[in-house]
Amino acid sequence: MTVLPPTGIECVIRAQPEKDFLRLQAVVRSDKPVAGQYRFLIAKQSSTGSSNNMQSGTFALQDQPEQILTTLILDRSAIGHYHAELSLQSDRGRFTCTSP
Repeated sequence: MTVLPPTGIECVIRAQPEKDFLRLQAVVRSDKPVAGQYRFLIAKQSSTGSSNNMQSGTFALQDQPEQILTTLILDRSAIGHYHAELSLQSDRGRFTCTSP
């Protein structure tokens, strides 16, 4: 069971290694309805090269406890060679999480 912070909103970056790639998912969780904006920044530098990605948008949680905001796929060489930051802005405040 996940315990949410006192504000009831949480950001999560899920890193899921697969056979040939790394899947990064930006996730928002809340115990109450909430809406806002997100920004997902990913920098990768590995043996196959470097990349910088930025994705942003809006979110609205109504009847579900979590929502996947966006998913980014990197080649497998990114494992251990990336930095991701998810920022959420809502009426309950600003929240940031990082990976790894």
